[in-house]
Amino acid sequence: MKNVLAVFLLLICLSLSSFQQEGKDKAAFHAIVDGKTFQLKEDQLFRGIVANKAGSMDGRVPAKTVVSATFNGPSYNASEGRLFNENIQVEINYEADKTGEPAGFTVAMQYESANYYSVKEQSKLTVTRFEWESDKKHFLLSADFNCKLRSWSAPADGKKDMQLKGSMSNIRVTVPSWITAKN
Repeated sequence: MKNVLAVFLLLICLSLSSFQQEGKDKAAFHAIVDGKTFQLKEDQLFRGIVANKAGSMDGRVPAKTVVSATFNGPSYNASEGRLFNENIQVEINYEADKTGEPAGFTVAMQYESANYYSVKEQSKLTVTRFEWESDKKHFLLSADFNCKLRSWSAPADGKKDMQLKGSMSNIRVTVPSWITAKN
């Protein structure tokens, strides 16, 4: 009877420790917009993709490869009865295995019926984790950010600048095969 109890307790301990391990790599996104928590959709998937981004036609902005992730918030009827979807979009220059400040990034937000972009000189993003999965087709990415965002129509629309602070943890990023082949 003692052996059965010992085996049972051992199985419970092993089961609980495996749940803790899964929780360690659980994906999450948290953002505060001017002191208010950004509400995510309940069915939000925390994922990203590595993509090639074309440069500008005039050559001023070169083509680049970026990690792109979008975090969706609520949808509602805005003015004039049009549907508005709140979201935060993050693009980080793709630099395999690198943590710290990336060579470049952009943050955009659709919030309270307006569109915002990050003010480069007053925004900061730090990659805190870049870890390949065993298949080398995906990696987990974590980052902290603190950005000043400005309305696309500023100053004509009268909207004030917004402060966006937050973090993303263990976002699973897919690397398409044509990008892997180039690197």
